[in-house]
Amino acid sequence: MLTAMYPLAVRAGVGADDYWDMTLKEVVIQVEANRLRHMDALRERGIMDHKLSELIAFAMNEPNKMPSIQKMYGFLNYDDPTEAQPKEAVPEWQQDRLEFMKQAEAIRAARNAKQGGES
Repeated sequence: MLTAMYPLAVRAGVGADDYWDMTLKEVVIQVEANRLRHMDALRERGIMDHKLSELIAFAMNEPNKMPSIQKMYGFLNYDDPTEAQPKEAVPEWQQDRLEFMKQAEAIRAARNAKQGGES
């Protein structure tokens, strides 16, 4: 009986080396677990295919209303490990200084363009 079941068990995902060390009950449990794992994978693929079809429908018909990736695939964890570390707060005066320098550079570039590129 075990010899006749061997090809079926291997086809069902039981390891060829492990099969001979297992009891009939262990073989049946392993085959059932493999079948359930396969069904879960198919179910996951179906869900992902459906989510993808929804995104394609948005892209084709209403791209401006397309939901974000986090909304469509909320079960995915997009936490960046570098963001988990607390960032040092930049003092307000440094933020103001940087903003002022950006504005000054923009004004300088506009003046240079207006004067014909002279420095």
